[in-house]
Amino acid sequence: MKHIVSFSLLVMLCVAMLTLGGCSTPTVQTSIEPVPSGINPAMLWNSEIIWDEWVRSGELRVSVHPATTPNAAPTAVFFPFLPTVTVRDPLETGTAIAKGFWQEWLREAPFTVLEFREMTTSYTPEYAVKIARERGALFAVTGTLTDFYDGGSVTGARLGVTLNIYDTRNGGLIWSMKQFAYMDKDRTRDFLLFKAESRLPSDPMWVVTTAIARCMKKPVQQWAGQWAAMEQLNNSQENAAF
Repeated sequence: MKHIVSFSLLVMLCVAMLTLGGCSTPTVQTSIEPVPSGINPAMLWNSEIIWDEWVRSGELRVSVHPATTPNAAPTAVFFPFLPTVTVRDPLETGTAIAKGFWQEWLREAPFTVLEFREMTTSYTPEYAVKIARERGALFAVTGTLTDFYDGGSVTGARLGVTLNIYDTRNGGLIWSMKQFAYMDKDRTRDFLLFKAESRLPSDPMWVVTTAIARCMKKPVQQWAGQWAAMEQLNNSQENAAF
C-alpha cells in the first residue's frame, strides 16, 4: 500500500512540475481551455498524461489610434486580408482569415453595422475606402497577413495580422495594430513512469484567428462604445427635460 501511495504522489508531483514549470498563462485567452488542465480525466496509470494546447502570442501593438470619440454611429465594411507572405491561394486565404475576424467581431460588435465585402481580386486601401463610402459606412476595415502557417491538428498553426481601419469621410487611417500568435505541438515528453503529451484542437488556425480577433476587438470596442454612451446620456437628458 505504501508503494502505491508513493507512486501516486510521484506522478502527481511530475504533473505539477509540467503544469507550472513548462507552461505560462497565455497573453491571448481563447474559446478553448487556455490553461493546461494537467491530467486527462480518462487517463489510466499505464497510459499518457494529456493536456490541451493553448494560444501563445506576442503583445498587441497599436501604432495608430483615434484621438477623439466617434461623432456618429460607427458603421463599417470589413474587407479580405491581403497576404504579404507566400501562400497557396492569397485571396482565398485572406478572405477566410478576415471572415474569421468578422464573425468574432459580430459578437458584442464594436460597430452598429458591420458588413463583409467579398472581393475577386487584390485591392488598395483607397479602393476599400471608396467601396465602404458607397455602402454608407463610416469606416473601412482592412488588413494584411504578415505570417501564415496552417499545419492542422498535426503540427499547429501560426498567424501574424496587421489590421487597419480607415475613416471613409477623409480616407485617413485611424487605427493600425498588429499581433502574432501560434499553437504548436512540441511538448511531448517521455518520463520513466509515463509520457506527457499536449493535444491540439481539430482546427488550430481557427482558434488562433479567433484569439487575435478577440484581442484586437477590445480597444476598438471601447472606443466605439463611447458613442453609444454619449447617445444614451443625451437621450436621458432629453427625456428628463419633458
